[in-house]
Amino acid sequence: MSVLDGPLAFVDIETTGGSHFTSRVLEVGVVRVEQNRVVATYRSLINPNEDIPAFITGLTGITNEDVVNAPSFAAISDELAEILDGAVFVAHNVRFDWLFLKMEFERLGANFRPQLLCTVRLSRRLFPQFRTHKLADLIERHQLNAPARHRAYDDAHCLWQFYQMCLAEFDLDTIDEAIKSQLTVQSVPSQLDPGQVDALPDGPGVYVFED
Repeated sequence: MSVLDGPLAFVDIETTGGSHFTSRVLEVGVVRVEQNRVVATYRSLINPNEDIPAFITGLTGITNEDVVNAPSFAAISDELAEILDGAVFVAHNVRFDWLFLKMEFERLGANFRPQLLCTVRLSRRLFPQFRTHKLADLIERHQLNAPARHRAYDDAHCLWQFYQMCLAEFDLDTIDEAIKSQLTVQSVPSQLDPGQVDALPDGPGVYVFED
């Protein structure tokens, strides 16, 4: 089956900071697509149970007052897991969004390890003539509709628009190959347990491997 035939979840999040270890998810937006058709959408503010830094409010417009009555991540986790279930996780700088959600799910005792598709890498692969591939660049370059920048659902919907534009501009084999190049599973040496590799920390630091 072609990668293009499977479900895709276009995701964006807003957070209280840059580290998935010390910051929390503030907002999440999802557009789930199957057979090139939107079948479900999801958006929610999330109460992070901590103050929102002023620079985050300046970037997103989200204030402490906006989230005081918003649900916790635990309260929306089942609904979020359902819309993401079985789909390729698509985001801009995908590991940022995935690592935050992975950490939030892990705090609840759940494992979240979908296949990941990065639209930054997809843009670089399909449009190598351009030097920068930030979401703001894609919006301007491809005239994507972005009513509210740095809000989770609107940015997620921009990614869906970008994907549709790619499908219109390139043949399906080219798109399929560009996506498959990201989804190829990297091999793990036979003597290593894949579960142990998955459990390695994602943050920077000094790691000592013995035996």
